[in-house]
Amino acid sequence: MDTRGVFGLERSSSGKSLQIVIAGISNLDVVFRPESKSSNMVANKRRIEARSWGDISHQPVLAVHGRQDNAATFNHLIPLLPRGKYHFLCIDLPGHGLSSHFPAGLLYRVLTDYIITVRKVVDHFKWRQVIYMGHSLGGLVGYYFAGAFPELVKKLIVIDIMSHSNLPTHHHTELIRHYYEKLHEFEEKSLTKQPPRYSYKEALSRVITGRPSELSITSAKTLLTRDLKQVSEDRYIFCKDQRVKFLVFPIISNEQHMALLSSVRCPLLLIMGNQSSLKNFALAQELLQMFKKNCEEFRYFVVEGGHDLHLNNPEIVAPLVTNFLNSLKSSL
Repeated sequence: MDTRGVFGLERSSSGKSLQIVIAGISNLDVVFRPESKSSNMVANKRRIEARSWGDISHQPVLAVHGRQDNAATFNHLIPLLPRGKYHFLCIDLPGHGLSSHFPAGLLYRVLTDYIITVRKVVDHFKWRQVIYMGHSLGGLVGYYFAGAFPELVKKLIVIDIMSHSNLPTHHHTELIRHYYEKLHEFEEKSLTKQPPRYSYKEALSRVITGRPSELSITSAKTLLTRDLKQVSEDRYIFCKDQRVKFLVFPIISNEQHMALLSSVRCPLLLIMGNQSSLKNFALAQELLQMFKKNCEEFRYFVVEGGHDLHLNNPEIVAPLVTNFLNSLKSSL
């Protein structure tokens, strides 16, 4: 994504829509709906789509989804949160949901592409400080973003990810080769084959069976609202870019990774599901102790649920998030 440009703001005279113009980067058009607002940012004919709740003048909460998910992942949780004081903006990361895909020949990189995307959204709205909420991959991006730009993150909320487990350093060259081979395989298939088409029932089944833990039918249907494009009667293709399946995580050791996370200083809420395998991160105890030592405030909860606890059990997650949002402590 081209991230050069100068920011400007235009408001429509009707008061029903908000147009934000980023010269050289993107346009964001927010159309008001009764319960939420839909928006998109266009960057060189590529879009970053978003959904928002609440008054745009309130304290911003930027919410970022997990890998292969989209902004709808927060549809069950946010209605249970105190929207009277906060403006929630949930984005589709590039290659996910309704957002555009990267050009051919490129891979999606967590440590650069997605962190830059988040920074550009923050800059776009001229937010002085943001509360960041992320699930899974979105939480990992949040750790990195809070560490790289501590002055911009007021609070950090992470749902079901401790950290990303990295391969030992002697496997790093193999990993680089793996990324190339996956990209080459994808490009070869793209030249000769059209995207697979599914019935709605088949697409729903693929979403449910492809999760690291149980996902309810209701939750799966929610995710599909931003991940399916109908191409004929009861035939659909997935919107997501298949390249996000081999997303490029930082090629660093666990020790280097921990050093990056040691830069997180803001108040942090970490919620893990008791049925999630991700709580078994190899350096979990070391990481928890580090957050307890370094963060201005650290709250850690293990609650009933699997990896998608915020979707399946939002009534369990919401009180923890609400209490943390309304707490007085915040980074300066």
